Order: sequence, then structure tokens, then C-alpha cells
Amino acid sequence: MFLVAFDFDHTIIDANSDIHVNNLFPSDEERLIAEKNCSQFECWTDRMQEIFRQLHKFQINENDYIKNMQEIPLTHGLSHLINYLHSLPNSHLIIVSDSNLVFINTILKHHHLDHAFKDIFTNPAYFNKDDQCLMIEQYGQQTCSTCPSNMCKREIIEKYLQSKFSEQIPVLFIGDGHNDVCAANSLKKGDLVCARSGYRMAKELKQQEVLGKKKLEADFFEWNDGKQIEDFIKEKWLNKF
Repeated sequence: MFLVAFDFDHTIIDANSDIHVNNLFPSDEERLIAEKNCSQFECWTDRMQEIFRQLHKFQINENDYIKNMQEIPLTHGLSHLINYLHSLPNSHLIIVSDSNLVFINTILKHHHLDHAFKDIFTNPAYFNKDDQCLMIEQYGQQTCSTCPSNMCKREIIEKYLQSKFSEQIPVLFIGDGHNDVCAANSLKKGDLVCARSGYRMAKELKQQEVLGKKKLEADFFEWNDGKQIEDFIKEKWLNKF
């Protein structure tokens, strides 16, 4: 048995879902006004709640969000990779993302990938019953002083391993961003970190080793598309256990 933990934005999808909703504003001027109103929020999740409130003023509804999310392409090769990993009898796939549940569920269903994941850890979201405004809440975290208040992916993965599996199992972690670094640094020998080339996760992990701050215990692979990850794990990782 092994755990596969996927990030979502710029990993499964080739965009940032939170940024993509800016296309729903009726004009660039209105978008800039909304972004200015969001400058007071330190937490990105709280900032997104204000964006959703601003969009609600323009009668943006659930169907508008669904259409907007369905426009986002998957990262090349990720659909095949997910289906391949899901087909393995000893795999257990989850998503750990700083997006939100409405966006992730919409995109997974649109691309027929919702069957592949055992659990999704992200910021809760729903449409308000009264006025249909999209609402988002912080997922929350209790143990990390370096990650933002709404989420620590290391904490999520560690708690999941403890609660779901009676013994230590290998972890394959696939991501791209700064908020994936904490989780990557917590993984052990025999685990595998797959960081998207040219993005902050790969840059920061390599920089911290050069500076002598931290060296990954897990194996490291830098990727551009899903096929590269699939080929690497077939040739270099799965045969280890």
C-alpha cells in the first residue's frame, strides 16, 4: 500500500482556480476595485471570500462558476497519471489543496476523475441557501508556525497516515507551490516528492539544499507533465516496495 497526495492548482489543473474566477468580473475596472477591497486580508482564503462577495454583486451564480471552472485545462498527462495510479491495487489517492471544495469537485466531475480519490482536503465551500453567494471557510490548522492559518499540508498528511493506516507506508507527493514545501520536507526516506519544474516548490527545495538549510529525506523528481511522473515511478520508485 502507498499513499499518493496531489496538490490541485498548477498540478492537476494547469492554472490557479482562484485566479481564474477573475474572468467572471464584467470588466477589468471592476476586478481591480474588488482586488483593492481584498488588500486588507492577510489570509488568502479570507481574500477569496471577499472576491466571491464582490462577484455576487454582479449576479454571478452557481452556473457561472461551474462554466468558469470547466474552462480550466488539466495539466498535460495528469488525467492519464491519475487513472494509472488509481488502477494499481495498492494505491490510495487523495487531494490536499488550498483551493476549495466547490471548485475541485466541479473540475473533477467535468473530467471524470472524481472516482479516483478517496478523500479531498481543502477549504470548505458552498452556496448560501438564501442568496446563492459562494461561501468559503478556512480548513484550519493547529501545529505549524510557518504555514498560513488556513492549512498545513504536512499536518494533514501526517494525521491521515496515522488515522488510516496501521503501519508506515510510502508516500508519493505531487505539487508545485510554496505551500507544498512544508509537506515535502516532512517526508521520509523511501517517499517521493515530485515538484513541478519552474515553480516555487522545486526552486525552494533546491535552494534550501544549496544553502545548507535542509536536505530532503525523500527522493526528489522534477516534472513538466504527467507522463514524466508516470515513467519515473514505473522505472525508479514502484519497484522499491
